Amino acid sequence: MAHTLARLFTVGAMAGAVAVAGIGAASAKTNIDLEVRPHTQHVGQWFSVQGSGRTDSAEWEKFCVQERYGNKGAWQTVWCGKTSDSTAQSASGYGWVRAGQRGTLELRGVLEGVQTAKGGRTWVDAESSPVSVSIVR
Repeated sequence: MAHTLARLFTVGAMAGAVAVAGIGAASAKTNIDLEVRPHTQHVGQWFSVQGSGRTDSAEWEKFCVQERYGNKGAWQTVWCGKTSDSTAQSASGYGWVRAGQRGTLELRGVLEGVQTAKGGRTWVDAESSPVSVSIVR
């Protein structure tokens, strides 16, 4: 049990932005910011999503955006930013998401650890709370 990492996530949401801070037994700290605009969109339209994050549990990391319709089901990665050196800067990204169908689209920011600067194996280090977008006709 002493070697098991337990993470406590504190989540705050304000005006379309989500921040997540995590604290683990090994002093791992995580911070993710996600901004989605607008929160209501028409089917077929594109809207902007941007975010950044930082963790001290991986040397190389990248910021990704994932989506799912409704509040159940598997998360699908929409896009990822460039791999960055977490000792020097935050991982960040800016991109577009298309409103594919009516209903509620949930988006979240994910920090992925990356094996090397050139790629390799990846793993999810942390994720933000979901941000909902209402998709209308």
